[in-house]
Amino acid sequence: MTQDLVTPTSLAMSLAPPRSPPMGSAHRNLYCNKNPSQGFFTHHHHLHHHEITQNAHNYSKRRDRQVAKVQSHHGLKQRVGRLLRDIHGNTSKMRFPHPHISVAPDSGDQFTRSIGSILPILWQHKFRDDGTFRSINDGLVKASIPSLALIHRDAARRFIELTNKKITLSYGSHKLQTIDVYLPREGMHASRGFVFFVHGGAWGSGMPWMYRLCASPFLNENFAVAIVGYRTYPDGNVQDQVNDLEAAAEALVSMYPELGYAQRARSKDKWLGNTIIGHSSGAHISLLMLVQRIAKFQEGEMSVGDVSSSSGSSSSYLHFDQFIGLSGVYSISHHFDYEAGRGVEELSPMKPACGFTRESFDHYSPAILLKSLYGGTNRNHPDSCQEDCTDEIIAKYMPNVLLIHGVDDTTVPFTSTSEVAKILKSCGVCHCQEYYIVCGHAHVVMQLMLGGASQEIVMKWLIKGAIHAHQVFASKL
Repeated sequence: MTQDLVTPTSLAMSLAPPRSPPMGSAHRNLYCNKNPSQGFFTHHHHLHHHEITQNAHNYSKRRDRQVAKVQSHHGLKQRVGRLLRDIHGNTSKMRFPHPHISVAPDSGDQFTRSIGSILPILWQHKFRDDGTFRSINDGLVKASIPSLALIHRDAARRFIELTNKKITLSYGSHKLQTIDVYLPREGMHASRGFVFFVHGGAWGSGMPWMYRLCASPFLNENFAVAIVGYRTYPDGNVQDQVNDLEAAAEALVSMYPELGYAQRARSKDKWLGNTIIGHSSGAHISLLMLVQRIAKFQEGEMSVGDVSSSSGSSSSYLHFDQFIGLSGVYSISHHFDYEAGRGVEELSPMKPACGFTRESFDHYSPAILLKSLYGGTNRNHPDSCQEDCTDEIIAKYMPNVLLIHGVDDTTVPFTSTSEVAKILKSCGVCHCQEYYIVCGHAHVVMQLMLGGASQEIVMKWLIKGAIHAHQVFASKL
């Protein structure tokens, strides 16, 4: 599949925040061939200079000269100006803006920034924290269904057929803690593999029925499918959502014991494995769950006995052989900076769901957590060789990875996927493949439902990768 991945949007995304200077800064103005003195830094400097001038009347003339000297040599305006002159010489000779950095926010960012500037911050927090954000997002999805049904009549027919096949399981007391299960004609025992699908929705919206059509391509290949619901913000934070995924996995193994690790190890039939797929924020909490499992193995909170049972008893552990991330967020801190550039950081549920602080953002970033585990120290056995231990655990329990992202994605920049892939490979995840396609954020999962590049990539990789996983499965026991 050959396609040109260099588009105007992809170039802009390649230098999206936090990689490019923020709008209004002196450096951004320089790149965009504007006067570097016209920016936030200069405005800040003038305010600071005014404060110093006002306070200077209370000091002696000698102190005034010292303050003026310090301000002259260390003021932000002078330092930036000197730096720019040293690098570029006379800035007036610059005739063209930077080819990759946009001169102004695009129309979408202008719209979201206008919302952030019009709505008072208290209103934004209220809409975010009382469930209004979720109601609006879910309502927009419901409103779009009639038009989609008219355009894609075959998809509407398949949606109705899947509705009739659906088996709904509850794994908790909350109304969102449900699983929609779709089985091949002959049941779970005759299925070729199992797909555990985790929907997106910016950590604050989304329901399993909205992603029902994702089951179609897998059922056509005789896979069983579970589309998992979980508590979204404000009913649950990120850790609650990860806990819900674990509880859903345990409930599925209890209902269908053939999914269990021990039973599959003794099975003589060809089994193409359990695959966890997540889209957007669903990809984030799915990978976070897998990395937290690695941490539990490393700290001794989870042992091989929790995974398989030599006594032949059933295990409630659902092992995943493959992970597929679609347009995922994997560094919360980086994505917060990107959301701030779009003006939605206060309205988005991500900040409260992930703990408000940079430390909490990093704690809930799966790539950063895995890297810290790989280079950290085992608290229970501080004298042990942590890197060797982690290598063995990753090789044994981390699934094969497929990452897909649209290069024109303005909701989550594709650099989110490229960065996590680099970190995963550096931490010993040998089977990690990346695919970048020309489309936006929602299109990746829509193509999985309705047909397109992402569906083709997923199905080909899944079947070939699952066969490989089956061949090496015995070596992981």
